[in-house]
Amino acid sequence: MKGKLLAVNHACIFFGATLYCGVLWSLRFFWFPTWRHLTVANYYDQFTPETLAATRFFTIVVPIMFFCCLVMIVTEWRGHLRWAAIVSFLCLTAATVVGQAYIIPVNKIIDAGVTDQALLTSLLEKWMSLNDIRFVLLTIMWAVMMYYFIARGNLADTLEKPAV
Repeated sequence: MKGKLLAVNHACIFFGATLYCGVLWSLRFFWFPTWRHLTVANYYDQFTPETLAATRFFTIVVPIMFFCCLVMIVTEWRGHLRWAAIVSFLCLTAATVVGQAYIIPVNKIIDAGVTDQALLTSLLEKWMSLNDIRFVLLTIMWAVMMYYFIARGNLADTLEKPAV
């Protein structure tokens, strides 16, 4: 039973990392390229509802991920893959600090209404560069968790065997 609970715990981390990483990859490759077309007249409907929804969603998901990371650190502490749990926790912590300390304040200014185009452009540039940091951190976290599951489950060895 303990093994099944730990598998669910670790899967929750990987699920959260996949969601968070996926949002940041989508921002970077699909939504970021269009931000330069946002003006004080059109940015609100294209920026604010999405950022508010993401903030509400990750306000629930990230604490669950933190808890699961701590469980993983404790249960892997004596194992050779404890570094994966620690790196995942550190990446999530750094991404959360960047989000809470730097991105949320920018969101609040933008959400309140910006009427100066130069200020909007400056805020969006800052927002994009801060999200680039989270993009890197969550990509690392996702890769570490993927490595963990491959290494822990001997997936590479299993795939070498012919399918039955």
